[in-house]
Amino acid sequence: MRAGEPMPTERFRGRVKLVAPVAALLLGLILSSSVAVAAPILGGQIYYEGGDVQVTVLPYSAAYTSQLILFSTPSPLVIATSSQVGQTFNLGNLAALYGIAPGSELIFGILVLNTGNTFKMGPGGRNPDGVEHVLVDYAEGDGGDVALLGFEDLFGGGDHDYNDANFEIQGGIGFARVSAPASLILLLLGLAALAASSGSILRKSCRQILIPSSK
Repeated sequence: MRAGEPMPTERFRGRVKLVAPVAALLLGLILSSSVAVAAPILGGQIYYEGGDVQVTVLPYSAAYTSQLILFSTPSPLVIATSSQVGQTFNLGNLAALYGIAPGSELIFGILVLNTGNTFKMGPGGRNPDGVEHVLVDYAEGDGGDVALLGFEDLFGGGDHDYNDANFEIQGGIGFARVSAPASLILLLLGLAALAASSGSILRKSCRQILIPSSK
């Protein structure tokens, strides 16, 4: 080792000091993503993440009455009507009861009893008028995931107020098809590789240090 050159352990500590702030920043981003609130999305979609799912009927503003239906089950599952305000319905474990695999899209829709029209959440192409009929407000956090569905019950989109039938979906749901973005997984793998590499450097550095013998 040349005079003035830092000891191997000192170089290792320097690398740790450089990596630590970056790791802390990434960890903060990961933790903050678990308590994110998405802006309402017209035509939004939600996905099943496993476990039980509950539906609560919320106050609405419409002359018509609609049935809420889940179209992801083997046959359409009628859940409630828009007039049953305040009532909560437990759909149970969708995987066990209906064979819905985690990661599958949950497609809710309404049947407008007064007109016979059916409108589903998601892209407008699912509806007879080609229009998106559901505004989805989604919140994800440690206390549980919640999706608020606001429906427009008129053919062609009506007045676009999306409050003609309102429902709250809770439980094993998500706003993305996968539970963790691929980019996040890559970051975690990169940090793991960096930690392993740093550990190898430390072991090699320790072997290079000569302990002077006492005379």
